[in-house]
Amino acid sequence: MAQSARFQLSWYNFSNSLWMISFSIQQLLVTWILVGVLDQSPEAVGLAQLIIGVPALLFMLWGGVIGDRVDGRTLLFQSHLLSAIPPLILALAVYVDHLGFWVLIATALIANLLNSASNPARNTILNSVAGNRLQYAISLSTGIGSLATMLGTRIAGEIDNFGLIQVLLLQSACFGLGGLFVLGLKKNPAVSTPSDPPEIKPSMIEVIQEGLNYTWRFKLARDLVGLNFFSSFFNAGAWMIAIPFIINRIYAGDALLLANMTVVFYFGSLVANFGLLRFMPLLRPGRLYLIMQVSRILVLLLIWVQPTLTWLWVAAAYWGFNMGVTTTMSRVMIQEIAEPEFRARLMSVFTLGLMSATPMGSLVLGLVIGQFGELNALIPGMLASAVIFWYGLKHSSIWQYQSPQPTA
Repeated sequence: MAQSARFQLSWYNFSNSLWMISFSIQQLLVTWILVGVLDQSPEAVGLAQLIIGVPALLFMLWGGVIGDRVDGRTLLFQSHLLSAIPPLILALAVYVDHLGFWVLIATALIANLLNSASNPARNTILNSVAGNRLQYAISLSTGIGSLATMLGTRIAGEIDNFGLIQVLLLQSACFGLGGLFVLGLKKNPAVSTPSDPPEIKPSMIEVIQEGLNYTWRFKLARDLVGLNFFSSFFNAGAWMIAIPFIINRIYAGDALLLANMTVVFYFGSLVANFGLLRFMPLLRPGRLYLIMQVSRILVLLLIWVQPTLTWLWVAAAYWGFNMGVTTTMSRVMIQEIAEPEFRARLMSVFTLGLMSATPMGSLVLGLVIGQFGELNALIPGMLASAVIFWYGLKHSSIWQYQSPQPTA
């Protein structure tokens, strides 16, 4: 990789890691403030997550359009600076003793909308930064992102020691500092669509529809988006809803045990992504993606048989490792196959599927827990992993997919 490309990737990873630190702080703080500070009911917490999450998910399609139409660096810089404002508003509300349900919801919603608007461009700009080492760049950035998420979660967990206002100020500073690193990136101008005559400027709805149609017509892209949605629905949903109940009810654990288990999970993901760097570029990432589906069945089965706490730690670490590999491999394939003029829109559809599946899966698996118990909420994930492996092997080109290899 040329010296200038290395510097560009470093600027990108610095800005991305600061964004991930800030956003992981927010994710923990929102739940903690609702439950621990405002003492809201479970129904109110669920409503809050719905209000915060759904508009942002829908906004992501618009973010894909913007990512294809404007300079990615400018969009990321603006998103960083604007995202620094909601934590400051929330800190002011705490300072004047006016922290309330709707102030929290409004600030969290704004931050989520900005994340959704910039996320497709953040993914797309990595293509230009990476040059001919896209797999390496994706794995490196994902691994650093996992490390940043662990750090942000740990910072938010120290809220009793640091104070809520101080943590919010730190969150705002990380957003702003990340924007400064974005300025180190080269401009990433929008890619024009050759099929559109210069005099015709399609509407936003038409461009979104075009991106959805492109995803649907492109079978490999459609398969990857659909299978990742299916996987996240049952597997990410299981981690979000089943594991907390398993730790609390079966292992009599507290919030600290759950927090530490989450850090171990992300550590597994971190090991996966940095470990993949040793083997990049992979010729057939689809095969690794499908093989990991089988290994996920084994780790879910291990937790389902109610092992000792020591083996639960091992299972959490490997589950995170598995997630790190499958997420990176699917993202690699999506970004490699996408045509430049549709890349941001395809990434927005891909990310929308991942992010929307988890809350919906949590809702369904919560009903499963209520009827059949927390351990049995893992069974749908085992079946889903088996279906993904079978479909990817027999009815998709995922197994046969070959990544373009960089020239010497």
